[in-house]
Amino acid sequence: MEKQNLLTDLEKHLYNKHLAVSRSERNKPFKLKNSFTDVEGTDKHKFLKRISILFCKHPEINPDIFFKAPYKLYPDVAYFGLDYFSTMRAVRAYTTYKKTLLLQDPDSQLEEVKDSLKFIANFCIEKGIYFHQYPLHQTAEAYTWMQHYKQNKINIYSVMEFPNIFSMTKSLAEDVQKFYVGEFLERFQKLYLSYNNSNNLKAYVQKAHGILSEFVQKQLTSSTKPLSY
Repeated sequence: MEKQNLLTDLEKHLYNKHLAVSRSERNKPFKLKNSFTDVEGTDKHKFLKRISILFCKHPEINPDIFFKAPYKLYPDVAYFGLDYFSTMRAVRAYTTYKKTLLLQDPDSQLEEVKDSLKFIANFCIEKGIYFHQYPLHQTAEAYTWMQHYKQNKINIYSVMEFPNIFSMTKSLAEDVQKFYVGEFLERFQKLYLSYNNSNNLKAYVQKAHGILSEFVQKQLTSSTKPLSY
């Protein structure tokens, strides 16, 4: 078969991700696909090519959320095929659903925050900076944490205990603010209030900041090993 008719690794991954989500959302069993000969050169392959182009252009898109979004927004619709996800309707659904996730109960996001804080600690060790210096680290015209947020590497609640996050962000050019953390800025007061009123998350983040600050400091003054637990 000609090379252009073969699925790329990304296209195979997206096919299986779509399969897993579409079956799981309907409470149906599934088995990941290993052979794609019946897909190669078909309309499904054409749709996968379009979707893969989107992901290559926007690596910050979370594939799980992308494929789940329409099921969460339109529960009366039983199935969304690859043809749907190759259109702008899917992109709009992803954007809308991301905004709803941002406003979910902070306590329900505890596991994401844990992963985010580990990521931040490892980033600090890698860059040779102390934990409290993380929000000050810059890449090009923006603070690096803003890029990490846009790239889905951190949950926004993981940075709430760093001082002056909001004012620091507002000091940047308006177009930079909007591009990186538009939804966060629009909803900052509501998010911050929810964070302060959380049952468990705020206490956890405050405690974790102290522990991770000490951990990063020790790693920077001795042998540097990434956080793996």
